[in-house]
Amino acid sequence: MDPHRYLEDFEKKAEQLQRQLEASQEAMQNARGQATSPDGSVEVAAGIGGAIEELRLTPKAMQLGHDALGRLIIDTIRTAQAKAAQAAQESMRPMLGDGEAMNFLSEQVESGIAKADAAGTPQDQSRRSATPSIELDEYDEFDDWNPRGGRR
Repeated sequence: MDPHRYLEDFEKKAEQLQRQLEASQEAMQNARGQATSPDGSVEVAAGIGGAIEELRLTPKAMQLGHDALGRLIIDTIRTAQAKAAQAAQESMRPMLGDGEAMNFLSEQVESGIAKADAAGTPQDQSRRSATPSIELDEYDEFDDWNPRGGRR
């Protein structure tokens, strides 16, 4: 093989890999997941790493009880985060192809999603609901507290 031709082919492949890497990096940085609750009262946008970028509540959300709204928000956040993780995973496909590395990444993403889903199981939620909650309209002994020195 001609060494000049070999070097030329090598440089072309390196440039192609560099473009793929840049495209994957940009796609990864722009990976987002959006989810809307089944009743349409909660909308969430999650970015890379699952960071919540946007949370919208419709007037319908205010009709739900605080416990139901809280669960609905958490469920919608989890869905948006799972979609963001899957978008990030797909952003790596051009670099990894459909081989073992992509399979490994897919398994890790799915495992992470499954762990997050398991953290929100009804069993877990029942343990949380066993914790006493404070009603906002109850009298709080600190309502009369003066931050400059004792009670008012």
